[in-house]
Amino acid sequence: MTPSESRFAALFEERLKETLKRGATGGVLDEAEFYACFGGGKRVRPHLVRMGAEAAGGEMPLDEVLELAAAVELVHSYSLVHDDLPAMDNDDYRRGRPTVHRQFGEANAILAGDALLTLAGVVLAEGAAKYGDRFARAATFIMRGAYAMAAGQAEDLRGAKTEEEFLSMYALKTGALIRAAFLAGATVAGGNRECMERAEEYADALGLAFQLADDLLDLGEQNSVAAVAGEGRVRELLAESTDRAVTAARGLACGDALADFALALARRKK
Repeated sequence: MTPSESRFAALFEERLKETLKRGATGGVLDEAEFYACFGGGKRVRPHLVRMGAEAAGGEMPLDEVLELAAAVELVHSYSLVHDDLPAMDNDDYRRGRPTVHRQFGEANAILAGDALLTLAGVVLAEGAAKYGDRFARAATFIMRGAYAMAAGQAEDLRGAKTEEEFLSMYALKTGALIRAAFLAGATVAGGNRECMERAEEYADALGLAFQLADDLLDLGEQNSVAAVAGEGRVRELLAESTDRAVTAARGLACGDALADFALALARRKK
């Protein structure tokens, strides 16, 4: 990380803790929410809010970006808690430790996910009232992303069978929140029409590349496009989507950093 990225990361962690404390009521629910949000995640989506703001090319409104970043991470954390539930993917471990429903019980996990999503809505509504129109429009991107993510989970449960069905599901379940985070940052920083069009191209391609790279890291997973299209096709799709992201990045401020980020996500080993 660069010094500015490290500073943002530290400020973000503090903001996320403060945000959870703002919503705290005492008891096991608070513990489960904190456990869900501080389990070793890569914080890709909060950093995409920052990067989206930098892509607009103007002065970054740091406090607003941190609020949006906290909200998007709350949404992401809720989605993982619910995704792991017995009625969904039924996972016992995430990032090397027990999932929330294993640690706190299924009922508390459901409530923790509900609370995290609701708290994100509170943060965004209060931010819109405090900061105004740009923040409100940015908040809309995040909540639309959350809604699309739920639709993607429904498609996943129904079961994708073709390459096209998997890619459609990926665009919702994984890509929607990645897209929302980047576009929210660009919006709150005052990105013009051309910037927003480029940002949308970049974010859409990045979201697909992120999921395809995950598929290559877990080739034994049957519920993936690799299972129906093969590893070679996944690598081809990953190269294509990464190239689209790199091309779109050239039209944005900090384009080199955005291109490098897309390449790093495509090549990651974990």
